[in-house]
Amino acid sequence: MSTVKVMQHGQITIPKKIQDVLGIEEGDLAEVNLEGEKIVIVPKRLIKDKVWRELLEVMDNVHEKHKGVSEEQVTRDVMRAIEELREEEYALQNKT
Repeated sequence: MSTVKVMQHGQITIPKKIQDVLGIEEGDLAEVNLEGEKIVIVPKRLIKDKVWRELLEVMDNVHEKHKGVSEEQVTRDVMRAIEELREEEYALQNKT
């Protein structure tokens, strides 16, 4: 466990070895959440990976439900599912 100092305006520096392990570079975005009494920082790349896994799961579900349905309809359903995931992610990011 590393100790960091809270600076002016609540800024902290993520220790270099943690940055290296997670592949965090200057300018990268991260999501910050409060979980109980803990501050959890998640690099945006990991969030994208999570959304991608969710999308693949949705696509599998759509494929299973649409056996015998036209490819165009399946594509529309998948695109609708992607839009829903984007809306959920946007809502999470802008939650106050």
